[in-house]
Amino acid sequence: MKCPICGQELKQGKKDPNYLLCYNCKKKFKVPQKTIEKNDDEDEDEEEQRYSNIPPKQVRKKREEEMRRAYDEMLAVGDGKKKKKKTRRQEEIEDDYDDDYDDDYDYDDDEKMSKLPIIILAVAIVIVAALIVFVLLK
Repeated sequence: MKCPICGQELKQGKKDPNYLLCYNCKKKFKVPQKTIEKNDDEDEDEEEQRYSNIPPKQVRKKREEEMRRAYDEMLAVGDGKKKKKKTRRQEEIEDDYDDDYDDDYDYDDDEKMSKLPIIILAVAIVIVAALIVFVLLK
């Protein structure tokens, strides 16, 4: 067999006979396994089993369909097509939370509050700042 990189003849390794060595480019390659001729179905199974990290075709199809369904559902949620139904308990909790939040805040307090105390406080702050500046510059 020849080296796929440089084209020089490969030699079997002395330490490990499962590898072929190229002394020109200093690379090692696994010895190709000899396959026995089988039926077409068995060849496909063997071809799929050759790689340990790739699952069989049936498993791949099943996972792909699941992923497509999940992706479609995710997109549908954004469109508002498919909405998750709320249980009675979740609705009660949300209502209770909203009721508690609304009860604590009185909307009428803002309208009744006078602006006079804020103005007096602002004038007092300006007077104190002026006194501090006067004392420091003296």
